[in-house]
Amino acid sequence: MGPSKEDLAEGSRSAAPAAEQRLTVTLIGSLPPIKGVSPYMSHLLRSLADEPGLDIEFIGFRSIYPKRFYPGGDPVDRSLPAPQYPGVTVRNVLSWYNPLSWIWAGMTLKGDIVHAQWWSYILAPVYATVLAIAKLRGKRILLTLHNVDPHEEAWWKKALYRAIFLLGDWFIIHSEASREPLRLVYSRSADVVSVIRHGLLTPISRGDLSPAAARQRLGIPVENKTIICFGNIRPYKGVEDLLRALPEVLAACPSATLVIAGKPWIDWTPLDQLIDELKVRSHLRLFLDFVAEAEVELFFAAADVSVLPYTHFEGQSSVGTLSLFFRKPLIVSQVGGLPDLVLDPRAVVPPANPRALATAITSVLTDDGLRRKLEADIEEIAANLSWEPIAAQTAQLYRSLEGATNHSSGR
Repeated sequence: MGPSKEDLAEGSRSAAPAAEQRLTVTLIGSLPPIKGVSPYMSHLLRSLADEPGLDIEFIGFRSIYPKRFYPGGDPVDRSLPAPQYPGVTVRNVLSWYNPLSWIWAGMTLKGDIVHAQWWSYILAPVYATVLAIAKLRGKRILLTLHNVDPHEEAWWKKALYRAIFLLGDWFIIHSEASREPLRLVYSRSADVVSVIRHGLLTPISRGDLSPAAARQRLGIPVENKTIICFGNIRPYKGVEDLLRALPEVLAACPSATLVIAGKPWIDWTPLDQLIDELKVRSHLRLFLDFVAEAEVELFFAAADVSVLPYTHFEGQSSVGTLSLFFRKPLIVSQVGGLPDLVLDPRAVVPPANPRALATAITSVLTDDGLRRKLEADIEEIAANLSWEPIAAQTAQLYRSLEGATNHSSGR
């Protein structure tokens, strides 16, 4: 199961003389305009294309989910064109409904290293087929785990995750916090894991949209302190806790407005009833639909603080990296890799604790010194999340895995 630590060390030492040899890598995932891990994949591909000595092939989806079964509505963001990736061979050949496309991808992929992005149990049949065929062809399988556990837990979803993990020779996780959850799901992963951070996502941005202009467009009084809760609304996101925290926030900051923007993947009715029970509707702006990439800046430009009140989580958050890109102070729950995105403990709260959440939000909205401190911290955090070192670390892992393979086989 994968190279040992000793093999990796030997592979790293042997990489120097072989530095001029080219290595072919096949990445598997999704690209815009398809949703999923497309923003992450797009950034990573562009950065890897600049790494010397790599020939990059990408295998993606022509059709990723059946629309009628996808909780997020249309699985394609139709506001986006299909981008170009100079230096990368892009083959969008996979279709969820066509097993022949899965077999074809596995039989024809060219990489010595196959680097697959894993994030959804729905894709297990596709990935199992492609990766099993690649493994039978002698390819090394590297899995980047965007989710170590399914977000909505069920035994059969965990079983599908573990089935895919069995095919991995090595794993990338985005935070040390994911190491132990991965070991619990797949015990043999303990010595075959690398931590490589999730880079900043950089959506379409004009950069000249003022907070006042953004608030006017969203129907928020210009002078109001504004809280953003952004992204698909799912059970683990803690939206109920945030709503329950809002009355206490309003007691200290009566002009505050909470913006909730994202497609509900749950029945919204109980939360809508809770809003009326708490008597906070006049302090809410609800945008309960998918936010196209071209509109993302509008919501973050309006915000004074971004809140991630997740109740459980073991990975890293793309919404968190969006907040950092737009230089918005973050308040996060003490779960998974979320605390990696802040430096000040005052911005980290226990999960499922509306009172602690309210205290943290109130402090950021009313304490200019704390808000400036959190904004200043963002520069240090963002510097560690640039894509160039992420690509360099990933490329070095490719070379180490290939070097270890050659060493183990005596080549």
